[in-house]
Amino acid sequence: MVSSTAKRHARARACASSSSTSSSPNLTADRVALSASRRNIRLRYDGLGPAFRVTATAALDGEGDGQEGEEVGHVTGFWLPTGYVHFDEMRVPRTARGRSQGAFGTGLLLGCYSLCRLREKGCETAELLAINDNPYQYDKLVRYYERMGFDKVREVGSGESPWLVELGDQLVWGGTGMLMRARVDDVIEKWARSFREK
Repeated sequence: MVSSTAKRHARARACASSSSTSSSPNLTADRVALSASRRNIRLRYDGLGPAFRVTATAALDGEGDGQEGEEVGHVTGFWLPTGYVHFDEMRVPRTARGRSQGAFGTGLLLGCYSLCRLREKGCETAELLAINDNPYQYDKLVRYYERMGFDKVREVGSGESPWLVELGDQLVWGGTGMLMRARVDDVIEKWARSFREK
C-alpha cells in the first residue's frame, strides 16, 4: 500500500515534469548563437555578479565562430535573484542594422540571446525603458519593443504618476520614456520559430 505522502510527491513530480516540457520554450542561447554565426555575427555574454553585457561582433574571417571584428551591437543591464531583469541599454549602430537578415536583425539576435542566457539564471520578468529622445524615434522604439513582446507599463517622467513614483523612476531609469515589461518565456516562445534549423 502506498502512503498518501508518497502519492502527493509522485503527483507533484508528474506535474512539474509535464509543465516544464509543455510551457518552457525550447529556444536556447546556443541555438541563437548558431543562427548568429550563420550571419557572420558572434554573440558573447560577459557578467560580473548581476551586471551583464552581451556583445555582437562581426566575424573577421566571414565565419561566425572565427575571430571577432567590429562591434555591431550590445545589450547591458543587471539581473536579480528574484527573477527580475533590468535592461539598461540596447544599442545597434545604424551602420550595422542591415548586417543580419531576418525580422529584426541584430537587435533580435541580441535580445533573444540575452533572454535565453538570463533565463538560465532563473530570470522570469524583464523591464526596459524606451527612451523618449524625440517623438518620431520614440514612437518607433515603443512599437519595436511591443513587436518584440514587451507591454507598456507607464510613461516615465510625464508627471502623470504620483511624485514619489516619478522620483523612483527617475532614479532607477535616469530618463523619460515608456516603461515596458515582458515575461522572459513569452518573448522567447514568440521568437523561437525564427531560430529553427533549416
